[in-house]
Amino acid sequence: MNTRQLIRSLFLIACLSAVQVGVAQAPAGAPAGATGLCKDGTYYTGANKQGACHGHQGVKDWYGAPANSGKAASASGSTEAAAPSHASSAPGPAPAGATGLCNDGTYYTGANKQGACRGHQGVKDWYGAPATSAKAGTTATPEPAPAPSAGHATAAPVPVQSSPAAAPKTSATPTAPAPGASPDKVWLNTASNVYHCPGTKYYGTTKAGAYMTEAEAKAKGARPDHGKSCQ
Repeated sequence: MNTRQLIRSLFLIACLSAVQVGVAQAPAGAPAGATGLCKDGTYYTGANKQGACHGHQGVKDWYGAPANSGKAASASGSTEAAAPSHASSAPGPAPAGATGLCNDGTYYTGANKQGACRGHQGVKDWYGAPATSAKAGTTATPEPAPAPSAGHATAAPVPVQSSPAAAPKTSATPTAPAPGASPDKVWLNTASNVYHCPGTKYYGTTKAGAYMTEAEAKAKGARPDHGKSCQ
């Protein structure tokens, strides 16, 4: 090993030691391959810190290699390509409180599905409550049944008013007296043997009858209407 290679090896060892000192340890509940914890509680599994936790309030704790680790790898002459940003790793056991798995392999721990995994290619699997459930920490109280509105109130039965009794039919308008009427003659109703004076209701209008003098009617044994003589 020449002097140039020795200096390069010592520089690589120094960089790796600095990485070990500046990197936080992942907690026991973090999923396998987690490289960071976002400020909203979700885990990040990409290799690069730059751009990590985008849409999740930024990085809270970083467990992966620092941003200059790629430069150290280049200085070492390693032929291994650096992992791309947001590289997905096979999801390990979900951390405690995880409510979803994002499409890029990171875990989400928020309570609401709406907006989850923003910046992480969307939700792949959801473990939390459905989107329609009540928010965590609140108890859905059933609303009391609404009182029937005025428009739906049952109307009181309207009393049926009996129609007034039909008025008794009045007698037909008297027809015109039969021909032959005269002021000096009475009309004898031959069916009832009652005679009627001129100008009265039944004078000349009954179905059966004849005109004659009052003396002739009395001679036939007829009696005047209502007992009143025409003279």
